[in-house]
Amino acid sequence: MSAQVEAPGHSPPPGVFFASENPDDPDSTAGIYLRRAQHAIFGRYAQNDEFLGSHDADAEVTAVSISTGLTPSYVKEGMFAYMTLQQLPRLRDLQNETQRLDIKRLCAIEKAVNRLGNDAAPEDYEQIDDLLVGLFTPDTPNQQLPTPYMVTRQLNLLMATLDCSVAFDAEKKKKRGETPPGFGQLDFHPDPSGVGLSGLTFSADNATMAAAQSSIRATARKHGLSDSDATLKLLTGRVAAELPATIFAYAPKKPDGSVDTTKPVFIPGFGWSGAVGTEMFHSFNISVIDLEGAAAHTVAGYVAPEKVRAFVRGRDGTCIYPGCSRDAWSCQLDHRIPYDEGGQTNADNLYCLCQHHHNMKTDRLAFYVPDPVTGEVVWLFADGTYARVEPESVLESQITPTNPKWSRSLNDVRRLKRENARFFAQCHKVLDDFEKDFDYEACLEKLLELEEKYGLRFPFHPEPMPTYEPPPED
Repeated sequence: MSAQVEAPGHSPPPGVFFASENPDDPDSTAGIYLRRAQHAIFGRYAQNDEFLGSHDADAEVTAVSISTGLTPSYVKEGMFAYMTLQQLPRLRDLQNETQRLDIKRLCAIEKAVNRLGNDAAPEDYEQIDDLLVGLFTPDTPNQQLPTPYMVTRQLNLLMATLDCSVAFDAEKKKKRGETPPGFGQLDFHPDPSGVGLSGLTFSADNATMAAAQSSIRATARKHGLSDSDATLKLLTGRVAAELPATIFAYAPKKPDGSVDTTKPVFIPGFGWSGAVGTEMFHSFNISVIDLEGAAAHTVAGYVAPEKVRAFVRGRDGTCIYPGCSRDAWSCQLDHRIPYDEGGQTNADNLYCLCQHHHNMKTDRLAFYVPDPVTGEVVWLFADGTYARVEPESVLESQITPTNPKWSRSLNDVRRLKRENARFFAQCHKVLDDFEKDFDYEACLEKLLELEEKYGLRFPFHPEPMPTYEPPPED
């Protein structure tokens, strides 16, 4: 059995071919059919099809997984790898004609290209496209097909010229560790300075880390300890953990009212769960509160019940004062119409305000009026001016008449993947710079700025360099 791959418009000179397309090698022929099968399944995701891109990501992955028998993780990998070709039209044409690239090579391309984020210039994609078409066009007989490592290396070199802010040192990043893909990662850091202090870094999925934080804080409160002291005592067995841990999260429901365990959950302070985090969250013994009922619940007293507080925080997301980004879960709940003036204790009269802006409202320096239809909040100030605040929260963004509950399209997921990749690339570049100039304050400031900009957490904050103090003179 043999096969000759034709590539109109991209055909190399006679006698020039990749070893993976050798018509006289039965293994090469088998590999050709394997890549053709991958292309037959995933090739449609390389086209600029807005309708296909709007499909719910989880539903699409599940459907293809059932149809092909492939695992959901492999299907997701193949989908988004091929979607990268939407911005690389010449490479897409080459792939359509030759099916030369397998999923692993396309994944290497996706991982590198994602670092450009969602707002890359078209000319940047053109340069990447030109590089890859040249890389995957043979110029010698029986030439080795570029490996994923070779592809990554070439793209990293080009990326450094396109955007220096993501041009991190790959070896240094490898030593620091990757964003943990599985259930956890534990690293001990011996003290290089000789002052007697060492470090520990533990990373895990969002749900597991939320449970760990809850247990640590409960233990700290019980024993009157700081979080760090409680953690050390827990790890060394000097105190017992307070269990079970309590995690507040926002999860979607099925039509029958039960929790939909296939959809991601939002965990305040940690963000959306990934595949591992979602699985871990639903493995816990969870107690479900119906927030739709909480939205209309009114109590006679001043203090709102837990389910009403959870709904209000999920609805507001942050302090509702214009420009304030303090997250709702660290805010106070304000009775918009004061309780002692007849204001009710329900979601319609409760809003999240940080301490400072709560004081402003109490001192009558400002007052706010919510629009019950749009969710917009209008602030009225003592000098006669006003400001509008658009709702930005997990509930407002996920539950609307035009956006089904917890639906995330393929395009949504790709956008999030690119934001995540760019965030981590820029943070690793900041650490590279720190290891050159050791300016701790500047490094920390840049990392915090990036975390604020992207709404993500970078797990590798540097430790301040120890200062040398000479021994006292006799």
